[in-house]
Amino acid sequence: MIVSYVSWIRHRDIHILTVGSYTYTSDQRFQANHHPETDEWTLQIKWAQKRDAGIYECQISTQPVRSYFVSLNVVGKYPKHEQQMCI
Repeated sequence: MIVSYVSWIRHRDIHILTVGSYTYTSDQRFQANHHPETDEWTLQIKWAQKRDAGIYECQISTQPVRSYFVSLNVVGKYPKHEQQMCI
């Protein structure tokens, strides 16, 4: 069985945010979530701010490596009960 890991990278500063379910950033607003029933991974950003806008890369550690890019725009404030975002 080949194990693949999903990493999330913020391109603004080339910062590795997560690898698998481990979070590398000290910013506790970021968290990777794995949905095993669908084999999907999401990056959750709690209390997203305008400075979080930019390009994020979802990288899968297959051979060759597969990458998917997401452009995040933050345009306003969410109501307090909805202050998280998943990409």
